[in-house]
Amino acid sequence: MITTVTLNAAIDQVYEMNSFVMGQTNRVMQKFQQGGGKGINVARVIKALDGDVLIGGFIGGLNGEKIKVSLQEQRLPTSFIQIEGESRICLTVTDYQTKEMTELLEEGPTIQPHEWKEMLRWVEVQAESSEYLVLSGSLPKGLPSNAYATIIHHLKQKGVRVALDTSGEALKQGIEAIPFAIKPNEDEISQLIGKPVEKQEDLIQAGEKLRDLGIEHVCFSLGEKGALFINSTGIYQVNAPKINVVNTVGSGDAFLAGLIFKLSQGASDEEAYRWAVACGSVNAGEKEIAKVQKESVERLLKELQVTNIKEK
Repeated sequence: MITTVTLNAAIDQVYEMNSFVMGQTNRVMQKFQQGGGKGINVARVIKALDGDVLIGGFIGGLNGEKIKVSLQEQRLPTSFIQIEGESRICLTVTDYQTKEMTELLEEGPTIQPHEWKEMLRWVEVQAESSEYLVLSGSLPKGLPSNAYATIIHHLKQKGVRVALDTSGEALKQGIEAIPFAIKPNEDEISQLIGKPVEKQEDLIQAGEKLRDLGIEHVCFSLGEKGALFINSTGIYQVNAPKINVVNTVGSGDAFLAGLIFKLSQGASDEEAYRWAVACGSVNAGEKEIAKVQKESVERLLKELQVTNIKEK
C-alpha cells in the first residue's frame, strides 16, 4: 500500500474569472472546492490510477471537517489526526483573459507537541502496512524543521521507501535523512546549492550530488521541457507531450503520484518516469486540481520517450 502524509492539509478553492484586477471588484464565474494539500493531491491521483492508497495528516476545526467529508464523498480512504487548530484554505484565482493563475495560501494551524507525538505514533503503525510513503507539502507552525527528517529515519528502519516533496529548511534536513525519492523544483535546487540554476547542466550536477548521497530517484519536473531523472544507472530525460495547458496547480503532485504508483507495481524505472510525466501533463490540461483519468494518461504515454543522456 502507498500512504501519503499531508501535515498542512487545506481546502483547495478555485475561482474562475473572465478577468482579475487588483484593487477592483471582481466577479466569480465558477467556483470549485475540494479537500487538498500536496499529499492529498498525490493520493487522489494514485486512486484514479486504481492504486491502493491511504491519506493521513492533521486536520482541525470546521475546515478540517469539510476536508474529511470532501474526501469521503470521493471515496478516498483517510486516517487523519484531529488537532485543536483550524485547517487552512488555499485559493487559486484563474484569469481567462491573461491565462494567469494567482495563488493565495494561508499559513495554517499551529501543531501542539502532543499532536506531533501522536503523528509519530501513527507513522509507526502505518509502517507495518505501507511499502511506500509520500511526505508532501509545507510544515505547519509548531513543528521543528527536521520533522520530515525524523519521519524518514523512523520509516527507513522499517524498510519503507519514502518520497519527499517539500521546500526550504524542511527539504534540506529531509535530504540529510536520505529519502528514497525527491522532486525539487529549480527554485528549491537553487536554495540548496546556493546559486541560480541557469542551465540544465546545473541541475544535472546538483542531481548527481544528491544521488551520490544515496537518494535513489532525483526527479526534476521541467514543465514544457519534460523532466530529468537521476538514479544509480545514469541520467534520463523524458520529453513533454503536446497539451493544452489549463491549470498547472497540482501537476507536480500528479507527477509524483505517477512515479510512485508505477514503482509500487514493480515497473522499471524508465516506465515509472514516463508515467510521472504523463500524469503531470494530464493534470495540467484539466481545470480541477489533481484531476487525472487513467485512460488519458495511457494515451499520452504513446508520445513519451525516455533517453539515457548520461550513463553513470
